[in-house]
Amino acid sequence: MVEMYGALGQAFHVMHFYSFLAGLIGLVWILPIGVLGAVDEKPASSHLKQSKTGATVFKSASKVSIKGTSKTRREGAFIKPVSTTRRTKNAKSLKFSKAPVKASSGKKVTMGKPPVKVRIPATSFEVNSSKPSMMPQPLEDERSIKAMPAFTNFDLPTDNQMIFSCKHAKAFFQPTFSGRTISAMFGCVRNPGCGGGYTRFHEGVDIRPLERNDDGEPMDEVRSAGDGRVVYACRDAEGSNYGKYVVVIHDLFDPPFYTLYAHLNSIEDEIEPGVNVIKGTKLGILGRTSSEYEIDRDLAHLHFEVDLMLNDGYVKWSQNRGEGIPKHGLYNGGNLIGINPVSFLQFLQYNPDLGVGDFIRREKEAFRVLIPSQKDLSWVRRYPCTLTQPMTSTTCAYEVAMTYYGLPIRVTPRSRSKISGAAWKVLSKGRFPLIYVNSKEMRDHACSKLLELREGRWRLSERGRELLNQFVF
Repeated sequence: MVEMYGALGQAFHVMHFYSFLAGLIGLVWILPIGVLGAVDEKPASSHLKQSKTGATVFKSASKVSIKGTSKTRREGAFIKPVSTTRRTKNAKSLKFSKAPVKASSGKKVTMGKPPVKVRIPATSFEVNSSKPSMMPQPLEDERSIKAMPAFTNFDLPTDNQMIFSCKHAKAFFQPTFSGRTISAMFGCVRNPGCGGGYTRFHEGVDIRPLERNDDGEPMDEVRSAGDGRVVYACRDAEGSNYGKYVVVIHDLFDPPFYTLYAHLNSIEDEIEPGVNVIKGTKLGILGRTSSEYEIDRDLAHLHFEVDLMLNDGYVKWSQNRGEGIPKHGLYNGGNLIGINPVSFLQFLQYNPDLGVGDFIRREKEAFRVLIPSQKDLSWVRRYPCTLTQPMTSTTCAYEVAMTYYGLPIRVTPRSRSKISGAAWKVLSKGRFPLIYVNSKEMRDHACSKLLELREGRWRLSERGRELLNQFVF
């Protein structure tokens, strides 16, 4: 019996030894697996990465968040900001901020198991690759900007092409003595009001000179922005608040438009009305001439406008008002109504096959007014693209949609049945009834002073009525 228990005890010790040995072998195999498996369990701080642009990327086992505010570029395309949430098996959600971030399509982000593929779509905006972007990435040599091609048929009028540069605003625009860059831009940009906003309209852009002589006077050449024909050249520096200025009609475009170059120091001798010019033809030298005020030497600039003619009967209209023949004829600033030159250049860059008619139809409507129908409305004859539908035998009025500064962008013939009784009553008295006002647009651009708000109702101001009288003459 004792011998039997001794044998069992010996067998038990042998089994215990082999069990211990098997456990030891298992531990040796399991330990590396556990260590490898712990890679995904590191704290979030160990996954911190700093991008070249300063964007910080955080990764953890439960979520990924990407922070960054500056735009980055990868493989020639900007990454489109996204804001979305994607469900995963091991994570509750995956969130992205709205800020542009550096990422590439199809990269894997490890979040436990299984791995999740995160795709951030790139911007699908197509541009003409042969044209420079108005706001490209910084160039290695900013001096090469002057040699960059611009547009097929239209270009900026001086060597200052910095609107194409990352430094575009301060390097391109010449502000007034206020020092505010916005004061050199188009629109309600001058004379800040007490209640906010600006009270003076600027119908063009002021371009900064690049070259000066030993006396500090600018030396930049001013050139025709496109092919066309000179229609006016004012050589009298005291004859206009434009100082010495040149007007060119670009009648190779459909419909034609005008460019105006003001405050010139001098005008080339051969630049006379009727002379044909091509893009790049020298018109004069940038300066600071003006009859209305003295422009400081440090603030010399080219005032550049892209204009349409409000009425080719302007001279007769002025005479009928008892003001005589206007000094500058049809090319008086009161008869040329501008569009934003920078916006127009951007529009042509991305739409090289379109023209000024396509541009003005896309301008923002501020108000609509009724005017009596006429057999020969100068604006419609010159810019038929603004007519929304053909006239009929029942047409008795035009509904004219205008921008906040009075640019007619759409003209719609109306029959009596389409006009309300109240509007028809006002029209019958020889006045112009307002039939729609975009209140926010007019409040935001009160500098035009075409409408006024009285007793909670919008009305045409004296200036607005004068503009419409000129328009329908």
